[in-house]
Amino acid sequence: MRILHFDENSLDVQIEGINDLWYIENIIHSGDSLLTAVRRRTEKKEDMARSKETERVTVTVTLQIEKVEFQAFSNRLRVLGLVTSGPDDIIGEHQSAILKPGDVLKILKQSWDQSERKMLQESTEESSRTTSIFIAADDDEANLYLLRPYGIQNVGHIDSGKSGKYFDSSYSEESYFQQIAESIRPILSGMVPINILGPGFARDHIAEYLKQRTDFSKATIVTHPSSRTDEQAIYEYLGSEEAKKSMESTRLSIEKNTIDSFMKALKSGGLATYGFDQVHAAIDSGAVATLLVSEERARDPKYREIMEKGMRIGAKISILSSHSDPGMILKGFGGVSAILRYAVS
Repeated sequence: MRILHFDENSLDVQIEGINDLWYIENIIHSGDSLLTAVRRRTEKKEDMARSKETERVTVTVTLQIEKVEFQAFSNRLRVLGLVTSGPDDIIGEHQSAILKPGDVLKILKQSWDQSERKMLQESTEESSRTTSIFIAADDDEANLYLLRPYGIQNVGHIDSGKSGKYFDSSYSEESYFQQIAESIRPILSGMVPINILGPGFARDHIAEYLKQRTDFSKATIVTHPSSRTDEQAIYEYLGSEEAKKSMESTRLSIEKNTIDSFMKALKSGGLATYGFDQVHAAIDSGAVATLLVSEERARDPKYREIMEKGMRIGAKISILSSHSDPGMILKGFGGVSAILRYAVS
């Protein structure tokens, strides 16, 4: 995300990629305002006889935000709100704005809390970008993924045709590897590494094939053993010592380490707690070392208040994506939990 201007009441940004949309969803809240361009039909609502070819025009409006809708791994963020400035004939109407990469917009707030500032800062850092391409494969299938700041995106599945219902007597290993290469070539980006996971020797054979192709000559290609060929292979890898060294700064890796630390503290007894009332009490006693909040809870004013309190006592704040396994685990604990400095009664 490119910050064009920032002060106590407004933020001008340019959306550079789809990752930025997730950060914007977690920065803006109901009651904030958004200045952006929207598409409007030329007729008013009373003109009910519209054709599908009805002309739309672009107008700039300010919306008082009521709802924000982000579809994971899409390239759109939908903001719904009430028009407070713009063409006279639509002021007071409800309007949706579709935000996408390339858009420039202004966010207006009465004030910024610390959690919003934290998310804004993170959005400009390298860790907010797509960090890895993953291929989880064996002799039978390959699953392709992108590691995003907010979760893992499945971008393809390839059956080798070697066995099962896809059995083909003319099976060719080279054809299988070529399909993998052609599927990930369009998503190659800069210095983003390609990580190949899986059991057996297939992962090494795929790596050798890719390294021999000129279109992958500049790519960093590494292999890692795993017992699975689905999304869980990536979480298996993220839990390894190797991943902790090479990917320790990525958001998803940090989320996994944080939720693992919470679970360990919970099992040890007395050094973790969860639920709004319990966590709130622990913050009031100054016992919270790390506060974990789901992104849904982080948009709730009640939970943002305890996040602010947590920051004032020096607690580390971790906002977990609802689209990741660590975020789903946290959701099972009510969306808020804490690792404690010491046990509280």
